[in-house]
Amino acid sequence: MKVLIIGCGFVGERTADLFHAGGHEVIGVTHSPASAERLMAAKPWQVLACDVSAISDVQALRSKTGIVDAFIHCASSSKGGAEMYQAVYVDGMTHLISAYPEAWELYTGSTSVYPQTDGSQVDETSPAEPGKDTGRLLRAAEEITLGKGGTVARLAGIYGPGRSFVLKNLLEGKSGIEVNEGAPDGRLLNQIHADDAASALVHLVTGKHAGIFNVVDDAQMTQKACLEKLAALFSLPVPETKAPDANRKRGWTHKHVSNAKLRATGWKPVYPSYFDAVRDDPQLVSSILALVDEASEVPLPRAENIVLIGLMGSGKSTVGRLVARLLGFQFADTDHMIIDRAGCSIPEIFANEGEVGFRQRESAALRELLGARHTVIATGGGIITQPVNKPLLRHLGFITWLEASTELLVRRTAANNDRPLLRGEEPPRVKLERLIQERAPLYKALADLRILTDDLTQEESAYGVAESARIFFAHRS
Repeated sequence: MKVLIIGCGFVGERTADLFHAGGHEVIGVTHSPASAERLMAAKPWQVLACDVSAISDVQALRSKTGIVDAFIHCASSSKGGAEMYQAVYVDGMTHLISAYPEAWELYTGSTSVYPQTDGSQVDETSPAEPGKDTGRLLRAAEEITLGKGGTVARLAGIYGPGRSFVLKNLLEGKSGIEVNEGAPDGRLLNQIHADDAASALVHLVTGKHAGIFNVVDDAQMTQKACLEKLAALFSLPVPETKAPDANRKRGWTHKHVSNAKLRATGWKPVYPSYFDAVRDDPQLVSSILALVDEASEVPLPRAENIVLIGLMGSGKSTVGRLVARLLGFQFADTDHMIIDRAGCSIPEIFANEGEVGFRQRESAALRELLGARHTVIATGGGIITQPVNKPLLRHLGFITWLEASTELLVRRTAANNDRPLLRGEEPPRVKLERLIQERAPLYKALADLRILTDDLTQEESAYGVAESARIFFAHRS
């Protein structure tokens, strides 16, 4: 199948990647030549530039692409108002259908066209009569598509790595639960992970499913329920209530959007709910924490835990247990968590899945610790080598680097056969020296406290960690 993707943004780019991975010929289309050039350099599929609001541009695009089997209109209005909605959605869809009359057409709309505010469940047969001009223009583009026998995919609120307004606003202190008489717990949230949205678009086009389909996950969650759960995970107070925002571009609504029709075609989401993605998407939480940290508008929340980092043999597990005993904290060891979940040893994980598989399990263990309080967390020596882990480690608590000399590390690891990285042709001492050189800058950059352990007993190291953590958290509070 030869497919044209109009708009290679957050969902469009993922959709193009999926089509290409499935063996289809993909042509991506961006608004500007500059963005087309940047994307072309990063992707294995062709990228062209076209302003779909201009009929001459679309006709020129047709002359370059020739006949296509299908096109997907998922271009963005770039936060514009009604005039931009008219140009991009209504005029754009009209021009594309005119230029590609032979193609199966799919228009990506929005569940915002459902204006219901009573908390009812809505499906594709429910009234969709939005009160604002922007919503009415979305509906006009839908009708153009349906008039040609095509597909309309009404997407719910899209989130994914680098984009989650619910979590970002909470971390930045900008959240509120929008309540009124009909929505005492805030409005119902209807969301879809960007990867699931892309898979739905591919599914609808390749299956030539005509008509309207809601693209939304399985969850039914109010703002209050969502924010309470997120606040507990990220050591934050639950946001206060506030009046609904009457100035929302597409209007304030309160409804549960059903995906039953789309599921009946055989599609199902990888992330049935937002909290499935919080737990299982390796990039989601980390990317939002990093965004907030980089903005530096507010300090990143730090959970009241102690996180121990350092090379294998530096004493993290032993010192960690002593610190936990001193403070009355719980103790967690990410290596032990990985072994428990995998049902096999770390050497077996390395043998079966390689270091890449182990590192993925290590990151999953960190995500599992979200929401932990009053816990000492001993981490694996290489956990700091994965950029995705750094925002999670920083959020999870007070970070202490236990540093030890090569001689001490060699003595402590000599009789341990559970260290896959010390196996192989390279002598253990040489390998440890190299790891110290590679990882010391990473430990230093991340640590709140650095303890040189060679001349200290493990009890002394533990006391230093415990007292420093007390001061750190007392200062923050």
